[in-house]
Amino acid sequence: METSTPPFFFALVLLTLTSVTLIASSSPFSNSTTDQDALLAFKNTTKLDPDSILISNWSTNASICSWTGVSCSLAYQRVTALNFSGFLLHGTISAHLGNLTFLQSLDKSSNNFTGSIPSELSNIQMLQTLNLASNQLEGGLPSGVFTNISALVEINLRSNNLSGELPSDICSNTPKLKRLHLSGNKIVGKIPKSICKCREMEDLRISSNKLTGNIPTEIGNLTKLTYLSMFSNHLEGEIPSSVFNISSLEFVYLGDNILTRSVPIFNSLTRL
Repeated sequence: METSTPPFFFALVLLTLTSVTLIASSSPFSNSTTDQDALLAFKNTTKLDPDSILISNWSTNASICSWTGVSCSLAYQRVTALNFSGFLLHGTISAHLGNLTFLQSLDKSSNNFTGSIPSELSNIQMLQTLNLASNQLEGGLPSGVFTNISALVEINLRSNNLSGELPSDICSNTPKLKRLHLSGNKIVGKIPKSICKCREMEDLRISSNKLTGNIPTEIGNLTKLTYLSMFSNHLEGEIPSSVFNISSLEFVYLGDNILTRSVPIFNSLTRL
């Protein structure tokens, strides 16, 4: 005797398939629409594109992963890197870039971007490299970038017109930071003692600013430091001996300040 399948069984199967489809379509790993919207918003804030790179190549008819300057993850087709270095672009840094949640590297160096660095960039929790060097950016340093992105390895903001003070809690939540380049800006105030919390720091460059006060002795705790540049500021007082107890140091530039003590020579500085 043939048995019939209860109607509710088909309804249950249909509901299950629908739920799986909805979960898959809403997954952050499979949805690249947000990435495309963020990139198009950046394109719209670019006022001048001398080589028409964005105009001619960034077509919505093609995958964003094929767009010039864009790299994606193979598994999920989400944007992981943006490289526009030397494209001679004019415009501002779009706040919508903060929606690129899978972004690991952002390089817009050597362009003509103006305006401020949007605080929304601190939303990119996977960001490891931020390079906005050699532009015309102004305004204060975005404190969230220095304190909220624990994955950061490199911050390069040199040769801009950035002002304001270094965040007082700098390095409080960036344990992996190895390279910090802020030279050639208009940064004022003192060097925060919390900078010693960047224990992985290898390259610290904050020269050609308007920094004042003493060089904190806590910098001596950066035991992996190989390059230290603080020249051409308004630093004063004695050079802490702790700086020259860092055996890994290879280059030290402290000239053109108001320091009152000559550089000491220590036997531990075998690499200088």
